[in-house]
Amino acid sequence: MSQDGDDKVQLTRRDRQREETRERVFQAALEVFRRDGVDSCRIDDIATLAQVSRGSFYFHFPTKDDVLLELMRITEGDVCDRLSNVPDDVAIVDFLEHVSVAFSDIWEGDPTLLPEVAGVALKRVSAQITDREISPLRFALSKRFTLCGARGELAPFLPPETMADLYLANCLAGMLAWCAAPEL
Repeated sequence: MSQDGDDKVQLTRRDRQREETRERVFQAALEVFRRDGVDSCRIDDIATLAQVSRGSFYFHFPTKDDVLLELMRITEGDVCDRLSNVPDDVAIVDFLEHVSVAFSDIWEGDPTLLPEVAGVALKRVSAQITDREISPLRFALSKRFTLCGARGELAPFLPPETMADLYLANCLAGMLAWCAAPEL
């Protein structure tokens, strides 16, 4: 085998190791966050649980917020995956019920971290306003609101992106209220 072929195999193995370490750090961080709280937890505790150095934590996640952003990215992806199976001709009310069910299915088993992720999400949204970044979930909702507007299901008072932002903000408020009183 040529030297170039060896480098490709080595790079692939190294990339795989890096991803495995990142996942271990991520899972350890979530476990420590749940146990100690995000503000109170120590990076050293996460590194010890993940069996990595403190520097490895910072290599993969520069801040605790970056761990929460990764969790948000994963849950957004899960919601988007579920929504991709909903046909385009489904009424907006039924579509939004799919969104709500997806959120509740995902967060019902992990309400401890939802307020922390919500805080990071709100910081991210304020940053999005200035740089116009769009999350996959916001994009999916905007697209659906555009389709429903074209069918006459929604009045065109607000741009679809703004409707998506308002809907997501209301979902977040509802989920936070649920976290505060899950028995309700």
